[in-house]
Amino acid sequence: MEHSTSGERAQGLGDGPLGGDATVDLDVMVPMGDGVKIACDVYRPRAAGRYPVLYAVSPYLKDCVHLPTMGVYRYRETGNIARWVSRGYVYVHADARGCGKSEGLYQRFSRAEQRDLYEMVEWCAAQPWATGRVGMIGQSYYGMVQWLAAAQNPPHLACVAPYDAATDLYRDSVFKGGIYCASFQNHWYSNSVRNRAFFDYPDRPTRRDFMADDYLLDLARHPTDDEFWESRRADLSKIRVPVFSIGNWGSTTSHLRGNLEGFREAQGRNKLLVNTGDPQALFGQPEFEEELARWYDHWLKGVDNGIMDEPPVRLWIRNGTGYRDEQEWPLRRAEPRRLYLAPGPSGAAESLNDGRLSWSPPRPRLGSTTYTYPDPEWTFPGLGSAVRGRLGLVHLTRKVLTFTSEPFAEATEVTGPVALNLWAASSSTDTQFIVKLVDLAPLSAEVEAAIRALDVAPPARVVTEGWLRASHRALDPARSTALAPHHRHGRPEPLEPGRVYRFAIEIWPTSWVFAAGHRLRLDIAALDQQGQYYLGHLGATDTIYHDQRHPSHLLLPVVPAPAASRA
Repeated sequence: MEHSTSGERAQGLGDGPLGGDATVDLDVMVPMGDGVKIACDVYRPRAAGRYPVLYAVSPYLKDCVHLPTMGVYRYRETGNIARWVSRGYVYVHADARGCGKSEGLYQRFSRAEQRDLYEMVEWCAAQPWATGRVGMIGQSYYGMVQWLAAAQNPPHLACVAPYDAATDLYRDSVFKGGIYCASFQNHWYSNSVRNRAFFDYPDRPTRRDFMADDYLLDLARHPTDDEFWESRRADLSKIRVPVFSIGNWGSTTSHLRGNLEGFREAQGRNKLLVNTGDPQALFGQPEFEEELARWYDHWLKGVDNGIMDEPPVRLWIRNGTGYRDEQEWPLRRAEPRRLYLAPGPSGAAESLNDGRLSWSPPRPRLGSTTYTYPDPEWTFPGLGSAVRGRLGLVHLTRKVLTFTSEPFAEATEVTGPVALNLWAASSSTDTQFIVKLVDLAPLSAEVEAAIRALDVAPPARVVTEGWLRASHRALDPARSTALAPHHRHGRPEPLEPGRVYRFAIEIWPTSWVFAAGHRLRLDIAALDQQGQYYLGHLGATDTIYHDQRHPSHLLLPVVPAPAASRA
């Protein structure tokens, strides 16, 4: 083991400097079984003794901890290192294999990187300042690797707390519904990982293999769920260590689905917390840190604080009463209810069709809705489905399909996984369905006048989203339920142009209370408003059917109101 000790860089912690009761060993080089050395910084209490360890690792450069946790530095996902040390923990912060000062070749979630997780946990446990009990900490990438470590069950890994952390790289992040999430992947690897390694790290290695793997090329070569993805996916059923899975309802870009699946499938003593708001900002809030500290104190210090005697699930009910404890996920008492697609007008949206959503099944002659894409007005931003109004402002619905419900007569809670069952045909051999559920509040006369004057869509709040590439429609019946279809994403099956197919579209879970007087709107397009997903050369005329033979509908998990609130 090699290391240097210096207080100069450590004093630059962006979330507050280490106190006088702490010290740090910088650039500790830990040899792995294959000879590659992993670089880490060890922050620990200054007082002699043995302490439990929190291990964190990512490709985001451990030397960037001088940056504050804030929106423009999304990769500062460690939590407040100084405060964790002041709580009596050793915090080991490492560069992933091939990143920063660690040796080797970086290949995201490779077998070698996964083995490093096991070996680093065991190394931490064996150090003279360690009690032998190790936990893992961190958000996003720092959280995703926790699933991979826990599935190996290192002997000294006592618990994990994967926060805002996907479990299935293919489905959760890269090819959502089989549709390539091009914009995010390009930004993540090019800017958050590789460009930072070259432009923000003057001491970067000069070896030829530094950041040499073409991750984006790997994605293009593996558009289906093949062995490449299987080897980078944790087998959640093998996890035996306790898991505190912490998700965020707004994390539909990458992580929410994974936190929910991880809680359900891991076999240890598990807890689930789902919050709302900016997940990175929440990580630094005292209330959040206190809840994490209770988890680590129990499993790493043996503190009998009652955390495992509490209900295993805590959900933030958006637009509801805040946090609510539950006994399971998903909620067994949620009742699947159908909202059927129907022709308009609903009077709620300026869109290609202004369709309706109805609780009543369709009548025989309610017909179909047809649209052609790409629309020549899909110009902003980039290749998105939003357009510009007459004043140059963005109009989000004018060139997409919408279906809107009547106002809710009473507050209605939707909590759980959601599905869209769509009967549709295309003039092409493939097409895409990108769907959003949004909440529309009643509009005052003044707001309606402003909308007309500005030529924009009515204000709406996104509730959740779903995706499906038509050629990836094949389901895995062993893993699918009515509310949560699970697609194989194996060999694509081209469409027969003009033939009507039933598509079961997974919409990511949510928890949302639609207030009385609010309306639910379903948006459908082949591309999203921001151009986040790859369209390529797809172009078609698609027809969505909503008649008695083809009852296209949303399936919503509606939670019955307590008897007292109904009285």
